[in-house]
Amino acid sequence: MSKCSTFVRSIAVLAVALGISATREAPAQGTAPPVETLNLAIASSAIVYGPVWIAIADRLFEKNGVQVNVVNTNALTTGSAMLVSGQADLLVTTAFLGLRIATEGKPLSYVINLSNMGARINAFISKPEIKSVEQLAALGDKCRVILLPTGTATWAIYKGVAGKYKLGCSVSSAGTPPLVLASALSGQFDAAMVNPQDAYGARDAGRANVLIDPLVIDDATANQLYPYQHPLSTVLGLRSNLEAKRGAVIRFVRALRQANEKITASTPAQLGEMTVKLTDVFASTPVSALTQQWQIQKALFPQGPTAGFISASEWNALIAAAPAVWGFANLDPNNPTVRYENIVDMSYFNSTTK
Repeated sequence: MSKCSTFVRSIAVLAVALGISATREAPAQGTAPPVETLNLAIASSAIVYGPVWIAIADRLFEKNGVQVNVVNTNALTTGSAMLVSGQADLLVTTAFLGLRIATEGKPLSYVINLSNMGARINAFISKPEIKSVEQLAALGDKCRVILLPTGTATWAIYKGVAGKYKLGCSVSSAGTPPLVLASALSGQFDAAMVNPQDAYGARDAGRANVLIDPLVIDDATANQLYPYQHPLSTVLGLRSNLEAKRGAVIRFVRALRQANEKITASTPAQLGEMTVKLTDVFASTPVSALTQQWQIQKALFPQGPTAGFISASEWNALIAAAPAVWGFANLDPNNPTVRYENIVDMSYFNSTTK
């Protein structure tokens, strides 16, 4: 059996455990039309994609009349290909990874912002014998750091860390958060940028020190490490696919808006208890670590009646950050394919009702 089919089967088992129907019987005459299905790929298990996790855990997609088939929850490097090949209708990922697809000539639509960018979304860990960032810096070019690739939040934040603390480490990259964590804990590297919940788990197991803890750093330090203000995690799709399934996409966006409201109204502990139910995704993460991650992330989720709406000014701030710290040195902000009016489609968002 292929890895993909095994994964889809495990998602179906998870859906049953959560009470989410994986398939629908044909409706009898005179009943509602069949529920449309959207295939969804998610870049990673990071809490920055929190509204999606809450929508799955609380069955909000089903309640809004859309069937969501999660085809991958580790699609950081494969999501673009899945979208272009038609394996996924929607991709949950950072806005910057979508830019790579757009600049290759694929017409995209961004339909909602899930969370905003900030230095607190990652933690910086080291192997146990390194106790501080200053000790790491003292190694000069003899230290080694492992990160996600260029075009990711961890890469962008590390640039701020390296600049502030004058780190001369050589930098390697791995394609997924689990690979970054495994490499960091293998002893091959001196430090790594990882998801906070992974950092706390490694620290509590005595396998790493947390050199930069997003729960501890003050606002001034956070702003030094990453000074830009813009959306980070988004939902996007090929324009033609989304238009063909417009009704389902509107219901999908509505469910995410409801999930955002639930995040605002819930405590980090309550959110940790919700997400730990998603055992196929968070089985190895203690609920205490998930709670800490929600505590960090809550301030970066958009709030209020228009939470999730992407404005032109926010998009322009994102485009300004792309060449500065995200590895998009050749990005032309005047390229029509990445201009707000051509790539951000808030008509789906505006069609939702509370």
